[in-house]
Parts: sequence; structure tokens; C-alpha cells
Amino acid sequence: MDQLRTRIGAITLVILAVVLVCFAVAKCGNGTSDAAGTDTTALGLIQLSERDAAMYNHILKQIEEGEANIAQIENGSATNSAAIIENIRQIHYTYNAESMNAATRAHCAKLEARLTALKERALKASGDSSDSSDIGTNNNAASTFDGQAHLLTQKVTYPIYLLSGDVLRYNIQCESSAGITVYNADTHKKLKSHNSANVNDSVKIKFAAVYLVEIDPRARQYVSADISFTPSPGTSATRPKVRKKAVICSKKDFGAIAHEGIKIRKIFDEPRKFTLRGKIKASFSGASIAVIPVTVPKGVSEFLFSMRLSTSEQSRASDGKFADNMQQSYRSIKIFKLPVYESTRRSGIINMLLDDNRPITEEDAYCNMYVFRNATEAKKFQDGTSVASKLNYDVNYSRLGTQSCNGRIPTKGNRTIYLAFENERMRFTNYLWVEAAAAVPTTEYYRIEYSK
Repeated sequence: MDQLRTRIGAITLVILAVVLVCFAVAKCGNGTSDAAGTDTTALGLIQLSERDAAMYNHILKQIEEGEANIAQIENGSATNSAAIIENIRQIHYTYNAESMNAATRAHCAKLEARLTALKERALKASGDSSDSSDIGTNNNAASTFDGQAHLLTQKVTYPIYLLSGDVLRYNIQCESSAGITVYNADTHKKLKSHNSANVNDSVKIKFAAVYLVEIDPRARQYVSADISFTPSPGTSATRPKVRKKAVICSKKDFGAIAHEGIKIRKIFDEPRKFTLRGKIKASFSGASIAVIPVTVPKGVSEFLFSMRLSTSEQSRASDGKFADNMQQSYRSIKIFKLPVYESTRRSGIINMLLDDNRPITEEDAYCNMYVFRNATEAKKFQDGTSVASKLNYDVNYSRLGTQSCNGRIPTKGNRTIYLAFENERMRFTNYLWVEAAAAVPTTEYYRIEYSK
């Protein structure tokens, strides 16, 4: 009996030793690397689901590539700066902090901060690369602009930096009469003005500044511009590069240029919040469905919506800021010097804004969303006299089993659209926040600031 006890004790010690060794190996193997998965830190165990870990690693790879590419822009070796900046702007990372422990939150927040820093570098690089202009470089007495014919459909301006005593010379040849004006960009003073098809003239420069030769074709026509200067005695035949920067202005400002823009307007003053109870609970109290009428402003052909779905009824700081955040993203697009909002580009710009403002999704929160264009059909759904499958809803914009999302819905001539939501789950309650906004077309103005 004693021998049996001795053997059992020895086996127990061996098993305990093996467990301790495995634990030590696992602890050593799990460092605080950037790769996602299960990790240990001073804050505890980092725990990411398989999907969240895959997303983390995917974003990490994009950030690392973006950092390498932005470094090329910063050192002047990049050949595709615009594409690099746009690719960085398209990187998005969100995570559900409420369902994470402190270690996992810190792990994800570190990646988010790294992405923010990368986007700030891209924003600076965008401004640096777009502010400079090839026009006005290598200015000499021979020619600044080579006189090649170009098809003009709107006003164009040729900037050139000159010193006191220089002589600005311009030879403009047009197919038909055009407006040709010379300005001092600093004082906005008009130095000479012509209304002719052919102009060959010069201006003696009194003050060192950026000067503008503006050509208004007034009609679609070919125009050649040969602009040059004779340097003042004792100076070189080269002048500093002219830099350009687009700034928002008012209609009456010097050099104001009109273009189509948008104003994001709230349709709801506050988010519409609903409790979608599970089917079992709804049979005793509450409801598993909700219907929201959305009345769009006159002249608007579509509206935008944001739907946040959660298993927790706790509100977030971002709730109610959908329209404001969309407007801020629109301003950021213009900062990045991307094409402004135009009728031919509306789809791409709006989709870009929505992509920048996606709500955080929760894996366990989902519901059905139906779009009704008829009040009678929506009321049947709301009253429970008919189920959605037997009603006429817009299948193109409805979503089954959707998580938190945003999107755009065309009005198709209807002033009121009905958004209906249904929780088909038997036990679990979902909480819903819905916001709606309209992209109202407007006229905006900007001008170009010039500097050497």
C-alpha cells in the first residue's frame, strides 16, 4: 500500500512539473507584439475573436505598407503620391471597446493611434504636394510657357513670381475674342486688361510679388500663351517657385471660383432610439418591431441614414453626430484636394463620406431592416396585421440580418420613406439608434492663394 501511495505521489509530481513547464513556455512565447490574437501584458490577457484578430492583422499590414509609402513621399522618392495618400485615407479601423477587457482595449487603441498618426502624415503630405505648382518655375527671358495651343472652356490663370525691375511679356493667341488681364496677386490690383483675340504686350514690374495672367476664353476655343520675362539688370534669369493653396472664400472675394457643394442637414433633431425585444419577451410586453417615417427636404433626391444596433442600451458619445461627422468628412475631402462634389461624381463622394462614418458593429446584434414607400404597407407592418414577407417593401434597399450600418436611399419621388426594423431573435433584446440626414446641393466658393 505504501509503495502504491509513493508511486501515485511521484506521478502527481511529474504531472505538476509538466504543467508548470508548459505554462512557463506559453508565457515566454506570448510577448507584447503588434500581431493580434491572444497575448499577455501588464493589464492582463489580450483576447480577440478570430474575426477581430483577422481584421486587426489586416489593418496592421495596411498601416505598415502606408508608413513605408508615406516615407517615400516625405523623402521625395514617390512617383504616385496621390494614389498613396488616397489609399491611406481609405484605411478604417473600428472595434467594440465595451466588450473588451482593459488589455485588449489598450491593444486596439494602440493600433488606432498608429493609424491616426499615419493619416496626419498623409494629410500634411497632401498639402505639401498640392500646394506647389510647376507654373512659374525656371522663369527666364526665353519663355515661361511654351506657347502650345490648349483647349480652354473656362478661365485659367498663369502665376509667375517677378522682382522689381523685371519686364513681364505675354503673347496670347486665341481663335476668337477673349478677356486677358494682368494682376498683382498680392494687392489684387489690375495692371492691364485686353479684349482681343491676339495680344502681344509687356508690363514693367515695380514691386516684387506674384503676378497673374488671366485668360477668360468666354467660349470653348483653342488658346496659346507664351509668357516670359526679362530679368532686371544684375539679377539671375531664374525666379522662385510659385506655390498655390485653395482656400474657402465668399462670392465677392478676389478670384472667387464657384463650384457645386453640399450641406449635410439633419432630418431628425435627435437619434430615434428603440428597444426591439426578443419574440418571447415581446409576447408579454414591448415590441419586436419599429417603424420610422423619414420626411426628406424638398429638392433632395435621396437621404442618408446611420443605424447602430447593440445588445446594450447604453448610449455612445457618437450618437446624434452622424450629420456633423459627415459634414466634417466632406471638408476633409476638400483638404485632401480630391474632386469636389459635382453632379457627375455624387455617387463616389457620398459613398466616401459614408465609408468614413460607419457605426461600430457588434457581432451579436442584428435585425431586419425594410424600406417601405407606401404608408398603408408600413402601417400593416407596424400594427402586426401582416408580416413583411407579404408586404410590398423595396427589396433593393432593405437588409435582412443586418448589423450596424449606414447607407443611402433614393426617394424615387416620395417625400416620406418608412424605415421598418424587426428583431427575429427569440430571446435577446436589441437596442436601436437611427439617424437620418440629407445632402442638400449648394454653391460654394474658393480661391487660390499664391506665394513664392
